[in-house]
Amino acid sequence: MRHQLLEEALQAVQQITSPDWKALALSRIAQIVAQEDEEKAAELMDDAFAFARQIRDPQWQMSVFFTLLQTFAAIAPEEAFEMAMEPQTEPLAMMALSEAVEHLIARNKEFARRFLQDAQRVAEKIDDLDAREEAFSALAESWALVDFKAAQRLIARIRQPATKATALCAVARELAKTDKEAAKNLAFQAAELVKKLRDPEEKTLALDELVEVLCLLDETEQALAFAHQQPFPERQAVALSVVAQKLVPQNPEQARSLLQEGAALAKQVRDPDRQASAWRNLAGVMAALDLDQAITWTQQIADEDWRNWTLGDIAAVVAERDPNEALKIADQISDEEERSSALADVAIAVAKGDLQRALEIVRSLPDPFYRVQALCEIAKQLG
Repeated sequence: MRHQLLEEALQAVQQITSPDWKALALSRIAQIVAQEDEEKAAELMDDAFAFARQIRDPQWQMSVFFTLLQTFAAIAPEEAFEMAMEPQTEPLAMMALSEAVEHLIARNKEFARRFLQDAQRVAEKIDDLDAREEAFSALAESWALVDFKAAQRLIARIRQPATKATALCAVARELAKTDKEAAKNLAFQAAELVKKLRDPEEKTLALDELVEVLCLLDETEQALAFAHQQPFPERQAVALSVVAQKLVPQNPEQARSLLQEGAALAKQVRDPDRQASAWRNLAGVMAALDLDQAITWTQQIADEDWRNWTLGDIAAVVAERDPNEALKIADQISDEEERSSALADVAIAVAKGDLQRALEIVRSLPDPFYRVQALCEIAKQLG
C-alpha cells in the first residue's frame, strides 16, 4: 500500500504546472522514498533541482532551493554540503543547511561536526554584526545536537541581549529532549536577559520564544507571567493562546479563561492583520474546547485569506474527533488552494483510524500539490 501511495503521488506531480510547486512536491516524495531507496530519492531530488532552476523570481527561487537543500541533506549529506559551499550561495545556504543537522547526525555524527565547524567559519566571515550574531544563534541550536559545550561557547560570543536570549531558548528547546534540568537553566538565563530588554520590538520577539520554551519545559506559571509582559495586545493574545494550548489537557477551564482574556485583547487591536493573527491563534486553540466559540471568533476576521487560514486550522483540530464536522468546516473555505490544504490535513488525521475514508478525501482534492502532501504523509504513517 505504501508503495502504491507513493506511485500515486508521483502521478499527481505530473498534474502540477508551476515549476516551484513541482520541485517542492518531488522533494516531499523523495523524503519518504529515501527510507527504502536512497538512489531513487536522489534521482527525484535531481529532478526537483532541475525544476527549481526554472523559477523566474530570484528570491523565491533561492527560498525553494534552500528547502530542497535541507531535504537533500537527509539523503546525500556530502553532496548537499558541496552544493552549499558554492560561492554564490555559501553564507545563506550554510545557515539553511544547519537546520538539517539532525538528519546528518543520524547518518554520520563526525560529518555533522565537520559541517558545523565549516558553517561556523562561514558565519564568522559575515561583516554585519547583527547578521553575524543571528547566524551564531542559528548555529548554536544545531551545535546543541552535537556538542552542548560548543553551543554554549558560541552563545557566549553573542553580545546583543535579544539575540542571546533567543539563542538560549533555541538551545534549551533542543536540550529539553535529553536533559530537562539543564534546559530549564538556559531558559531561566534567557528570562533574565528578556527582563532587561527595553525595545518593544526586540522584547516581543524574545518573549515569543521564551513563553514557548517555558511551556515545553512545563514551567506554565512562569510562561504565563512572561506572556502578560508582551508589550503589544495582539502578541499578548497569541502568547496567552500558547499557554492555553499547554493547559488544555490538564486544566481546560483555565485554558478557556486565558483564551477569553486573549479575545478581549484581540478586540483592542486596530491593525486588521495583527488582529486577524490574534484571532487565528485563539480560535485554533479554542477549537479543542468549544467549536462554536472558535467559529464565532473566526467570523470576527474581515480578511478572507486570514479567515480561510483560520478555518483550516480549526478543521485540522476537529478532524480526529469528528471527521464529518471537519469536512463541513473545510468546505467553508472559499479559496480552492487553501481548501485543498485544509482537506489534506483532515485526510491525514482521518488516516489514523480509517485509511479508505482518508484516501477518498485525498483523491477529491482539486489541488494536486496538496494531494501529494497528503499521500506522502499517509505513506509515512504506514511506516
